Amino acid sequence: MRDVGREAAKFWDEAARSGGTWFVATGHRAPTEEFFSQGARETDTFLAFCGVTPAPGQTALEIGCGVGRMTRRLAELFARVVAVDVSEEMLRRCRENLASFTNVDYLQVPGDGTLPGLGSEEVDLVFSYVTLQHVPTPAAQFEYLAQSARVLRPGGKLAVQTRSSSPAAIVKTYAAHLAHVLQGRRTYVRAWRGSRIKPSAALELLEHHGVTASTQVWAARPLWSPGHLWFVGTKRPNVP
Repeated sequence: MRDVGREAAKFWDEAARSGGTWFVATGHRAPTEEFFSQGARETDTFLAFCGVTPAPGQTALEIGCGVGRMTRRLAELFARVVAVDVSEEMLRRCRENLASFTNVDYLQVPGDGTLPGLGSEEVDLVFSYVTLQHVPTPAAQFEYLAQSARVLRPGGKLAVQTRSSSPAAIVKTYAAHLAHVLQGRRTYVRAWRGSRIKPSAALELLEHHGVTASTQVWAARPLWSPGHLWFVGTKRPNVP
């Protein structure tokens, strides 16, 4: 599985060097103020959608920070943010884009779903948007969810998005791949295509690791866009 992680790191390093912003949000060509403002609006919308209310002193973990499009807003809302990415180059650009923020820690991960460097019960929120859907193997996606449960404090919140497995979402996903190819984007590779996981299996895994969770579908997507599925949950208190 580490080989898959290295392959993903190489892809996203190259994506970052080519500009990075299109691969983070396909409607943008450069890290403009609107790029980050839109990221802030979406962060607020998705946190509210997932029932997350930031509180003073809390720590947020973002899995897949990219160049910092949403990280910047998280750094405004939380006392500490741990920005995680498989790509060293994405993390470098994220650090540059958020140079004025002193409450962000940057952590490169191997891409196999593990979160080395993060202790158990260290964060109050695990947040991830348009990241797990690009993870090449279901095993790595399940591991990210298990690790998310591990690092959450009791009472902490999970808000993690992945790709829907509905027939309509699958059709729209392949249509999007075709559109990207026609635009000259080299995205029909495992590191972009990613994989899908069975929601019931993911919920069972989270329950096993102490997180009571449910799935929610973000319905306010454009008609042409593949569906987004969110895992939303709360880490249960430790019972003696």
